[in-house]
Amino acid sequence: MNDSLRSKTVSNLSFNTVTKILTFSIGSTSGIILARHLSAQDYGIVGFGMIFISFLSHFSDLGITSSIIRKDRIEESELFTAFMLKLLLGLLILAVSFLWGMLGSFALDNPAVKTVIVVLSATIFINCLGFLPTVTLKRELQFKRLSIPQVGSQVIASTVAIASVYLGFRYWSIVFANLAATLSAVAIAWVVRPVPFKIKWDLKCAREHLAFGSHLFFAGLMGFALFNADNFLIGAVRGAATLGFYAVAFNWSTKATGFIGDSINDVLFSTFSRIQNEIERMKRGYLKALEYVSFAVLLANSLIIALSRELLVVVLGGGSNKWLPALYSLDVLCVYGAVRALTEPLERVVIAIGKPDLIFKSNALAAGIQLTALYPAIKYFGIAGAAVVVATSSALQSLVYFPVLRREIALSFSEVFRAILPAVLSGGVVEVLGFGLGRIISVSWLSIAIKLCLGCSAFLITYGLLTRWKILKEGLEIMELFKARAPRTSL
Repeated sequence: MNDSLRSKTVSNLSFNTVTKILTFSIGSTSGIILARHLSAQDYGIVGFGMIFISFLSHFSDLGITSSIIRKDRIEESELFTAFMLKLLLGLLILAVSFLWGMLGSFALDNPAVKTVIVVLSATIFINCLGFLPTVTLKRELQFKRLSIPQVGSQVIASTVAIASVYLGFRYWSIVFANLAATLSAVAIAWVVRPVPFKIKWDLKCAREHLAFGSHLFFAGLMGFALFNADNFLIGAVRGAATLGFYAVAFNWSTKATGFIGDSINDVLFSTFSRIQNEIERMKRGYLKALEYVSFAVLLANSLIIALSRELLVVVLGGGSNKWLPALYSLDVLCVYGAVRALTEPLERVVIAIGKPDLIFKSNALAAGIQLTALYPAIKYFGIAGAAVVVATSSALQSLVYFPVLRREIALSFSEVFRAILPAVLSGGVVEVLGFGLGRIISVSWLSIAIKLCLGCSAFLITYGLLTRWKILKEGLEIMELFKARAPRTSL
């Protein structure tokens, strides 16, 4: 990777990471407040509605965004045709949501689900309105400016959520927060990066966008089944309250890995798209990114597992056991979250080299496993059984990628294994330490502080010894890179 692109990638990763830390912190604070004031039933209603919204949202893009970002050069007709496609799809989804809402209400046997689905579907159309400034900023690798609408919308959403829950709006607090987040993100994006709007339609361009995006679209549909079959079956078989426990476990087990992945993956895709024909550079960049992702993800999730009981009882439950039924599924889903975060950079390589069909095949494998095993797992083992099936199916997805990537970019499994092994071993040390401490200290804010301090220290020391403090040295190099780029002023 040449110095200019490397410097810009590091800069974008840094700004994106800071942005995600801010949004994670703000969102987690509001999430804790909501968890203390809402019931499992409330979370179940919104969670079940979000299944249908997630499905509809796949029809709002059809791979169009990836098609635009991946192109080296793009004409006005291509950009504005893509925007018109997005608007048409958004309007269609808004119309379909009324029928979809009735289906959701029938499936959960709760009339509130219909209204939730219809209102949330408006966020899909509103989000389409922000396509032009957002995709332009990503193509320009301007992630620093892209961070402004992300942070701003999270602040507004959290404010709306907290105000709504204190006013007694229950599950509507989450719905209102989603609407506020989408509206504010789109408005701020247009202010940050105004794009002159033109009405243009080119049928040939539309077909090209849809042809490239078709593989991603069908992969997305398969991904929908992959990510939502568990929620749907839990809600249908066990009811809204049990789904609420699972939703809390899933949300908090993937919260840290989600923000780590989001910090890195958009930047990686934009960068990999620029070097898609330079295979060796892409391979080196992927392996380096995997080292950093594994370090951050396994540090975060090993700590969450060690602190899972404290998280549910002290932080979310306010000293009560109201969320304790989510304990075992939370632990298992932390493993799933880590596996998912480690797989996503590989998917960015797959798309960048023009092999989006692999994602469909990978999702098809995992979805087949889930759809076969989920019902008996939920029936006999509850939400913990569902978590095991989800984690296992996700871990097997990489089996589809490696044979092709070994051929395309000479990526071997042993190279991937060596990249993540130090973080895996360090996470194991944290779990052993957390288990030991859990036997001798009671659940409290003090136990959180002790486990957090000792767990972080154990992970960092173990990782440093295994890698000969490589990550520290590279961190210092990155700081030097920033100093070199900083403008010099004379007195």
